[in-house]
Formats: sequence, structure tokens, C-alpha cells
Amino acid sequence: MNRIRPELKTIKLDTVDSTNSYACRLIRQKELPEGTVILADYQTAGRGQGGNSWKSEPGKNLTFSIILFPEFLNAEKQFYLSMSISNGLIDFLRNSKINAVIKWPNDIWTDAGKIAGILIENNVIQNTLRSSVVGIGLNVNQQIFPGELDQVTSMRILTDREYKLSSTYKSILTYLIPWIDKLYEQYYGDIRNSYLNNLMALNEWRTYRDVAGLFEGRIVDVAESGMLMVKKRTGTIKSYFFREISY
Repeated sequence: MNRIRPELKTIKLDTVDSTNSYACRLIRQKELPEGTVILADYQTAGRGQGGNSWKSEPGKNLTFSIILFPEFLNAEKQFYLSMSISNGLIDFLRNSKINAVIKWPNDIWTDAGKIAGILIENNVIQNTLRSSVVGIGLNVNQQIFPGELDQVTSMRILTDREYKLSSTYKSILTYLIPWIDKLYEQYYGDIRNSYLNNLMALNEWRTYRDVAGLFEGRIVDVAESGMLMVKKRTGTIKSYFFREISY
């Protein structure tokens, strides 16, 4: 069943604590058109996955949050939203001549380090996604990062050119919208196949760490729930939620 994709409308802010936090407050306070985007020049308390902070130099990068109401999407399939957004960012970066991959679950990496992150906050009621706030942080023009941020890079570092943020933002949306379309049209196979094709270390033997310690394994799949499926040298396949495994 085809569904009408959201039309994106931007609310531009100079400074905000977090675009995701601001978007969540707006959803609670009033009705908003689906596809409203909160775009900020600077976040004073930007947030990343797992309670991490997202630090970005003012006016150098893109930090924005998209408000969606994907009520057709059951809670069991909510990771398809994360996969869709990850695919769109990969398409944008590769079109910008930057070779990027997805580091499970939804960090965007290059050979030089992490270049973008995604934070999705879903409001689930009776097994249905009533609202979703899709936060995206992309390092665009920043060249110097705080010392505690290890393995981080930007578009400018990788391509040796400066980008106009307004046109870069519009360009990103042109790559995200088709993947939002696919999600709303429920093309789950296309979304999942592209995600797996872009996934770092798929079917590669690497060293991982879980609660039991270090082990050799290879990623063989990602479940609809978002769990990472890793095959060990012993032949057993174990599934992991976010933060249960590192590599």
C-alpha cells in the first residue's frame, strides 16, 4: 500500500539545546505538519546514541531533526526507519565523492573516521509508532575536533574544499526523501538490502568484545528488530542489542 510521503518544511534556529529535544517539545505542545525539520546552527547540548553527547563547532556543520508520524510502522519494524535514513546519508556522501559505510547500528564512517551520526526517538503507543524524531549530525566544514573525540572527520577534511551549509542541507534532503518514500511505501526488502550492502564488516572476520570478552566473529545479518547477528568461530550465531558488543 503506497503512502504519501511527508513534505519537508524547515524551522531554522540559531542556537538550541538539542534539535531532537526541541522537536519533542514541539510535538507535545502542538500539531505539526509531518516532515517539519528543526535545523540549528549550534546545539548547546547535542545528543547522540546511548546518552552520548554530540559536539559540533558553531556554524560549521549540519545538525537537524525531522519530525515524522509513521503510524503504519509497527514497533517490531521501527529499525527500518533507521536503515532508511542511514541509506540516504550514504547515498549523499558517495555522490559527494566520499566513500562511506554504516557502522552498526547507524553511525556513518569513512576510512578516516566517523563523519555523521543518527539519533532516532520514537513514541510508541499500542505497538505503533505515533511519532518519530530523526536527529542527524553531519560534520561538514569543521577541521579541528576536541581531543576526546577520537577517529572523527568531516567533508572538508576528506575533500579539501569548503561547503555552503544551506545548499549542502538541501542536497542531503534530496537523498533522504527517496528513502523516506520507500519506507512509507513499505519497500522493506529494498531498504534492508541496501543497508546490508552498506554495512561495515559484513561477512568479514574481525575481533569483537561482548560481556564474555574478546572473540573472533563475522557479522552475518541484522534482524528487523535491529539486533546484530554475529557468527563465532565455533559456528554459533549470537544476536546483540546496541552496546552489547563493540568492534
